[in-house]
Amino acid sequence: MRSLSAQPITDASCDILPFPTNRRVGKIRRTVEVLSDRSGKGADQYWKQVIAGMRTQMVSAGLADDVIERELRAFADEVFGRISHCPRPETNGAL
Repeated sequence: MRSLSAQPITDASCDILPFPTNRRVGKIRRTVEVLSDRSGKGADQYWKQVIAGMRTQMVSAGLADDVIERELRAFADEVFGRISHCPRPETNGAL
């Protein structure tokens, strides 16, 4: 029987592939819901909080900066694409 050696692998490398942020349906829906109920500074603060939290998670996971930026952009595109398609409450012509 051959024995397994416990020698460290020094020349190994790997790529970390994140779960695509534009497929995080629950997070997207919740973000759209909250942003749809807020405006101005409240919406801006919430958005910055969401993005900062996601960025922190991805940095902690060891993702490259370009991957993080691409994933955050994809998430933003999905969120704001859904917001622009949300039905607005009827205002009867009032602005």
